[in-house]
Amino acid sequence: MSGRRELPELPRAPDELKQATLADLAEVDELLARISGEDASARDDGVRGIVELTPRLVPAIRKRLDDLGTSSDKNALKQLLGETRRAAKDEPRDDTPGAAEDKPSTGPDYLTLLVARAKPSSSTWRDLVKVIALSRMLEHIGTTPAARGIIDVYVRFGDFLRIDTQRALARLADRAVPALLEARRYPSEKIAHWASRQLDMLGRAAPSQAVQIADPEVLSDVLRAYGRTHDLDAARIVVSFAGSERGQLRTAARQAIAMLGEAGHWQLRDAYEDVMGKRAPRDWTWERTARELFGELDRLRRAEVYDLFEAGQKAEAAGDLVQMRKAFDEVLVRAPFFERGDEMVGGYWEYAKKYAREKPEDAIAALRRAERLGSKGPAHDHVESLLLTLEANRLAEQHVIDRGLYRRALELDGDNARAREALTVLARPARTDDHGLRYLAAASILGAGLAGAAFVFFRRRPEGGVKSQPSG
Repeated sequence: MSGRRELPELPRAPDELKQATLADLAEVDELLARISGEDASARDDGVRGIVELTPRLVPAIRKRLDDLGTSSDKNALKQLLGETRRAAKDEPRDDTPGAAEDKPSTGPDYLTLLVARAKPSSSTWRDLVKVIALSRMLEHIGTTPAARGIIDVYVRFGDFLRIDTQRALARLADRAVPALLEARRYPSEKIAHWASRQLDMLGRAAPSQAVQIADPEVLSDVLRAYGRTHDLDAARIVVSFAGSERGQLRTAARQAIAMLGEAGHWQLRDAYEDVMGKRAPRDWTWERTARELFGELDRLRRAEVYDLFEAGQKAEAAGDLVQMRKAFDEVLVRAPFFERGDEMVGGYWEYAKKYAREKPEDAIAALRRAERLGSKGPAHDHVESLLLTLEANRLAEQHVIDRGLYRRALELDGDNARAREALTVLARPARTDDHGLRYLAAASILGAGLAGAAFVFFRRRPEGGVKSQPSG
């Protein structure tokens, strides 16, 4: 008797509580020191440096915001911002609840105003410009953890920075949605209600709207946000992504289901019935129901993937490389790490050779897939050689000649005729086929000839000079 089939495990949600390292804190502090320092050019350089920051620094940025939220005089910051806005003839209404809700992304940039009216000797100015600069850093990075930090600016510092926070979130658009979904469950009713309004203004208040986001990374964060907040209104939609063809979305949905726990059990039972055509046994826990559902979804997906794989193999055998590539591409969309991926390398290689001249972009895409799938296979060097050659050809079309790519291609595959031919052509003396230059040279020669003839004509006059004509 065969043993009980193995069920997939429930995936754990990623750890969001990352600690700032000393090196990252030092990097953020150095940039803040420049932005808030005495030297005007250093301040401008520091502001420009914001666009060079990476997501790695988000924990350090949020730590410094938290420190300023504890140590700064918020009333003094509010007063200084109001004075700065009045000096810029901007209406200071940020501390009025409900103000400027209809135009969240309009208005002056506070960092620009503060740097233009620098007061580096004032500790209040330094604290305020740091807070705004840290918010801009998070906005530039634009990840979900960064968007959480932007929301914290409003939470920690109050209404006088609410409008600035709204403008930053409006500029992030869909990238702000996961963090705002989480903020709807904030302990403070004021913050929760505010977050709901921002989602409504973005057109993402309902789960059916939020899951229309095209970016798979942001959509994955949306699914996890529903799981973290135990949003039962979204549970059915979250469960529907548990069998997604995209591995990233599939994993995120299952993580969200694990976070929902028992609260999402009845939606899991309904999904199980839809897939299996029968109800799940009553004695199953939500974990058992989830794992049984995931196992069945994986089995169905694998069956579809193998059907596509076999269709691709048949098309390859029939010589229909276009249809083969279409089927193999669909396999990799559904299963990026397909266990028989190495068997597709040859097909992609033949496609790239056939369409290298006619469809170079498609050939390059096929070779990149072949390179990944056969990274340790015997055909890898041949694949990479042709890929380098086609990429060098593409650069040449843009008038950028990279002989190094062709040489590297020949090192990988000495039989690469395309690379050898390209290097032979490049080694020939440059031809002067520029018609403009030829015409210019001809005109110059003609002009020189005419000038010489005129010089000779005027120099050779009759001896005795020119006779005068007799008078009438």
